[in-house]
Amino acid sequence: MLTLLLLFITSLAVGFVSSIVGIGGGSILAPLLTLVFGYDVKVSIATTLLCTVVTSSSASSVYLEKGLVNMKTALLLEPTTALGAITGAFITIAIPSEVVKVVLAVVLLHLAIVMMYRAVNARSIGEGKGYELSLAPSISLKRRILAVMISFIAGMLSGMLGIGGGVIKVPLLVLVLGLPLKSAVATSSFMIGLTAAAGSMVYLLKGLIEPSLVIVMSSGIMPGAVLGARTARRLKPRLLSLLLSSILFYAALRLLWSLAR
Repeated sequence: MLTLLLLFITSLAVGFVSSIVGIGGGSILAPLLTLVFGYDVKVSIATTLLCTVVTSSSASSVYLEKGLVNMKTALLLEPTTALGAITGAFITIAIPSEVVKVVLAVVLLHLAIVMMYRAVNARSIGEGKGYELSLAPSISLKRRILAVMISFIAGMLSGMLGIGGGVIKVPLLVLVLGLPLKSAVATSSFMIGLTAAAGSMVYLLKGLIEPSLVIVMSSGIMPGAVLGARTARRLKPRLLSLLLSSILFYAALRLLWSLAR
């Protein structure tokens, strides 16, 4: 009972932070389930990927209400992103758990560095009605094709490791497709849920998802994500990004250390 309560509180905090910084939360929950609660890494990834659907849908409902989601961009990128998630899930099922841990640790280290860089070099969040905007006329066909290709990679990492892929999608939407940062975070959050749902179906069919964990974690993630989305404008994400990068860095080292023992 104490374990479930601790997991609920942890999920509440993860949902809050992840919706503010524009990630799905799986990059925190997957290593926690393995390192702290002792679950097999494949079960952890599969379970957190399904929980990511809850995180995204909770935050996205708020972002949609505020008109920040750029639907045309999401519809352009999501088909290949979902295909990537399905591909990634099959890869994780096929390879040994030790290899999955190494890949997860490497990606976590990369995410930690990216989050730290974003925090140190934070710029003002752009304004804009992302829901009403189409892709900028100046965006070339070459850039759109590049965005679709990168989205497939983001989806594959999401399906493989149970992460939302927001840390790839947000810079992609800003730097390649020219969305305002606030709209990019909202659009990324919307896409993450669809991507995670596609990958989760593979794990569900393979019996790797723990339903009891999904219920407890989702019960914490949902209110946390809504609260985070509603308070995002009043908070400075720099401190949260620095804290999150430290947690990811520590989790990556712990995963590698567990393989060395």
